[in-house]
Amino acid sequence: MTISPLPRQLGIVGLGLMGASLARAMKATNPAVRVVAVEPLDDVRARALRDGVADVALAEPGPALADCEMAVLCTPIAALEALLGPVSHLLPDGAVLTDVGGAKERVVTRAAADVRPGVAFVGAHPMFGGHGGYAGARADLWRGGTVAVCIDAAPAAVERVATLHAALGAAVVRCRADEHDSAVAMVSHLPYLIASALAVAARETGPLALKLAGPGLKDMTRLAQFPFDVQGEVSRRNARLPQAAARLSSHLARLLEGIATSPEATRVALEEARAAREALYPTPHQEGSAR
Repeated sequence: MTISPLPRQLGIVGLGLMGASLARAMKATNPAVRVVAVEPLDDVRARALRDGVADVALAEPGPALADCEMAVLCTPIAALEALLGPVSHLLPDGAVLTDVGGAKERVVTRAAADVRPGVAFVGAHPMFGGHGGYAGARADLWRGGTVAVCIDAAPAAVERVATLHAALGAAVVRCRADEHDSAVAMVSHLPYLIASALAVAARETGPLALKLAGPGLKDMTRLAQFPFDVQGEVSRRNARLPQAAARLSSHLARLLEGIATSPEATRVALEEARAAREALYPTPHQEGSAR
């Protein structure tokens, strides 16, 4: 059976940056898609209707979701977990419920208990975002990005979610929820905690440090800007975070030991780190050389 890339009717719960960008991307890809949005803020609902981002805008989940073939939970993760059951009970049999949350194991486990039979839950995580709420939403946010789609669900439901994200221009990476959380603990949640700790430590160092701080500190502490409800709640739900922190600690201890005992060992360790960074984020010159 051929799977349509986009549902005819899509529910989007939460019209912050991710939910509103998803709605805009859907409308840009196929204006015929009917978007049923759920958003508690009166002014945001009014703007979404005025802007044509949503066809229906509800203050809370309601019967209008009954015709949606798919619904996407785009709220902060604490609210997202609480909505799994209520939203699933409003969707029709055969519908797919998915999300954009940044930690997957706990959500997938919770969904197994809370999502009603007849509705499939597929965990997903767009590896992009930012700040700005509804006002910062962009129709092209998905284009060129990467979305992790968890395979801890029926294959047909997984394919429907993966197909949707691909249709909006994202690269889809399929993985288990535990694999996702192990990887994201290192590349997203631990960097957030490090940025947060570094920001506090730098402020405590005193006024001279702040006067001398350059763009390096600004870049390193950027992630600390995220509100707790967005990134802190996600990070504390990732049971794989201590393992990632232990790995980082071992490398930091190696660097500090080298600095204390051996200039050559320090050079080797830091050159290895520089090579690792270049492998993670090749410059255009390096990419050309690799080809």
